[in-house]
Amino acid sequence: MDEIDAEREQHLAEQAAYQERIEALVREQAPRLFAAVVTKLDATVDCRVAGWGMEFDDGAYMVTPGASNHLVLTEAEHALNYIREAPGATKSIVWVAPAAPAADW
Repeated sequence: MDEIDAEREQHLAEQAAYQERIEALVREQAPRLFAAVVTKLDATVDCRVAGWGMEFDDGAYMVTPGASNHLVLTEAEHALNYIREAPGATKSIVWVAPAAPAADW
């Protein structure tokens, strides 16, 4: 292996290590994704997603379908306070499982 190949190998190894550090940082700081769900139980069961959000260590953010409302919250569960529904409806937060890493192209 000549000097140029050795330098190229070292550069590729440094790039791979840097990429691993970045990916670890992103995984550690990624927000938790959630849906605010409304369920009505009458003659049938009717469910709908009333909003999608992200929760961070220091607060949460939710947007309603159609982006008509944007909420800044201290925690995800507080989003349920802003959903208007008929009496008897149940409101809940459903946490979305993290997505699997995308395959490299």
